[in-house]
Amino acid sequence: MTYGQLKFRLTKAFPGVDADLIEGWITDCYQEILGLLPWSRLDVQAILYTTAPYITGMVSVTQGSAALTLTGGTWNSGMSTLSFRVAGDSGEYTFTYVSATTGTLDRPYTGNPNAAAAYSIYQAIYQLPANCRFVDDEAFNTFEAGPMRRLQTEEGQTALLAGGQVATPAVWWPQMDSGSTPPQMQVRFYPIPDKVYGIPFTYGAESANPSGTSSTMLPWVQPAALIEGSTDKIKRHLKDYAGAQAAKAAFGDAMAVMISQEAYRRGPVRVQLDPYYTRHRGLRGR
Repeated sequence: MTYGQLKFRLTKAFPGVDADLIEGWITDCYQEILGLLPWSRLDVQAILYTTAPYITGMVSVTQGSAALTLTGGTWNSGMSTLSFRVAGDSGEYTFTYVSATTGTLDRPYTGNPNAAAAYSIYQAIYQLPANCRFVDDEAFNTFEAGPMRRLQTEEGQTALLAGGQVATPAVWWPQMDSGSTPPQMQVRFYPIPDKVYGIPFTYGAESANPSGTSSTMLPWVQPAALIEGSTDKIKRHLKDYAGAQAAKAAFGDAMAVMISQEAYRRGPVRVQLDPYYTRHRGLRGR
């Protein structure tokens, strides 16, 4: 069913109601349906490519100074805004390129002074596609080096404070880019990726609102759900509360069909306890 067909049907059914209001209610209902569940039909498979860290040469750092001097390597302007860390130091800074052998930090260095320290310049946060609505706990489970476990943000920050280990990433956690409008999903990996990886992942995509009368609604969305859900809103606007209640019930029936189809599509899910509840089993017999 196209957006135009749905709008035409409802404007004919309710000729005294402003067409712009009907259009808004259709859009609201459509988004409510899509937001009700993480529908598998909105899942998108993609690949996120990591960036190899730059660790060539030795850097001179001075406590209380943001200036950096490099020997035995070459920096470039593309490294600006990447993260910087001295080996063995928990502090993470933002790097700015000045020249091939000089750079600055976003704040004065707080670690111990060192005239020849090992270091790394790396990408800490990776942007997810603009249409990413959410990522579930198993989003990065198909990584070639083994399923990547999701951490809570607080757990991830604790891991970072333990040191800037550079190796094959094993865990991840989500972050939000509050500087974009609307805020965009991001992820962070730990350990810091030691080379370029192509990491496959799955995310739930945002479905765009219909943009014109010829726009086709997602084919798996039940037309009855859209019609009855919109009718509920229209009748409430008209203060026909009994009619709105009947439309709401019909909307629930249509949604029950969609939910059952979704459950069948996903199949049975194996329930697995967190290791916190099962680790005692390994202690039996000791």
